[in-house]
Amino acid sequence: MFYEKRYSVDSPKRKKYRLSSFAGYDVKKRSSSLPRDWCEETFNFAFSDGELTQGAGFEPFVRTFADGTSAKLPALETLALRDTMFAGKLTFDGVPRDCLFVSDATSLKYIVLDDADAQWQTCEGSIGKHTNAVHYLHDGDDLMLFAGIAYGVFVMSGTGGTFVADALPIRDVCTYNERVFAVVDSDRPCVWFSDTFDPYNWNVSLDEGGYIYTDGAAGKVLRVIAMGDYAYVFCEYGVYRLSGYADQTEFTLKRLSCDCGRIFGGSIVNCADAIVFSAIDGIYATDGYTVYKMTDRADKLLSGAKDVSAVCWRNVYCATFTDEGESVFGHDAHGEEGNAIFALDLDSGNIDVYRGVRVRSLTVLRGSADNKLIARSKDSGEVLQACDGDAPVYTSALRYWGVSGIDFGAPCDKKLIVSAECRVSAPTVLGVIADGVTTEHLVTPSRGVARINRSGYEFGFYIMSRAPRVRVRPPVFTVDTVRGDML
Repeated sequence: MFYEKRYSVDSPKRKKYRLSSFAGYDVKKRSSSLPRDWCEETFNFAFSDGELTQGAGFEPFVRTFADGTSAKLPALETLALRDTMFAGKLTFDGVPRDCLFVSDATSLKYIVLDDADAQWQTCEGSIGKHTNAVHYLHDGDDLMLFAGIAYGVFVMSGTGGTFVADALPIRDVCTYNERVFAVVDSDRPCVWFSDTFDPYNWNVSLDEGGYIYTDGAAGKVLRVIAMGDYAYVFCEYGVYRLSGYADQTEFTLKRLSCDCGRIFGGSIVNCADAIVFSAIDGIYATDGYTVYKMTDRADKLLSGAKDVSAVCWRNVYCATFTDEGESVFGHDAHGEEGNAIFALDLDSGNIDVYRGVRVRSLTVLRGSADNKLIARSKDSGEVLQACDGDAPVYTSALRYWGVSGIDFGAPCDKKLIVSAECRVSAPTVLGVIADGVTTEHLVTPSRGVARINRSGYEFGFYIMSRAPRVRVRPPVFTVDTVRGDML
């Protein structure tokens, strides 16, 4: 006699999952289920009210004049990718004027910003590319001090410029307690300083200028920066606090406790009541007494970064950098030369990442009529200014957001992604990776539902768009799950 065998098979359980609330970028806040609010990879998207947006961009710089009129800045005639740019003041005929400076390997150019008819001028006497500049008020005259070519300090006034301390290989300068302090390349890590109230006098004596050595334990000196009652000497692996007043015999140098990786010299900037800087293991800050880590969200970005240079603007720490040029799910994440920017909001802790950016040399202009973040274009002699999300230009066309390792909390059960609903303002690609196999699905403002029909145990998802302006609301997936391998 034959008996019919019967099997018990679970019916698929259908459920809807929201992909993310788009809280931001944080590689350490990973989970295997949805929603995955924090992504592990993103660039050229920003996060706003639970949506992905195009974020900030750059547009041609427009000067604002005292009478309320404005005009575009003339473009530079020549362009070199490694030019540096600075903002400051010079006195012309007894009147202080806001100026912009660009330094390349052969010249130092400047333009007066509050003059609608002004053109770029060349300052005679400068040689080599300067990498640092500070403003100094000397006898009522606004000066700019430039350093970075290891050949003294170039002091520029409204009537010309000259080198001082030209026997010293000076790399960086700052002003503190009416003296100029300078980083000098030396066998022993040291800082030199000028006479009080006189940036032209670097004679070594108890009544004039001098120098002070560190103990060398923190490596080479990278930068000196003033904040409050102290100056801070940043080295490759640590920070010293310098107390220096008129009497040189009372100068003191104290090393602050600092447990960080190698520090990027160009990343060190004043941000309100703290000095913020980047190291290969993250973003740190000091209040003058302790050094502490501000966030771990940038650890992955900085672990392979090079050429980090930062500014602080509107309580946002903005840094340009380059890195290895890796790909994300097969898509180019970096663009030409791997040029990128990250922006850390010091209030919220959120980080936006922009890759393939067409700008270099960020500078903050704090003039009498303007307070802007400006940059140099990589493609032309134009100077650019940061703008909001309504008119972003000069950024890479590719925008990307991605997560991986999603098993919906059931690693042993097979899942079928049936469909996705996604509201977007411009054409957007929704990528689904099922057990290593990738499919891409286009969603548009008029067609916000995509048929997926991909099964697997573990998934990754990404959102990609090349639209210049785009908003993406959180996608919702319809998922069938059964126990075992019955799908």
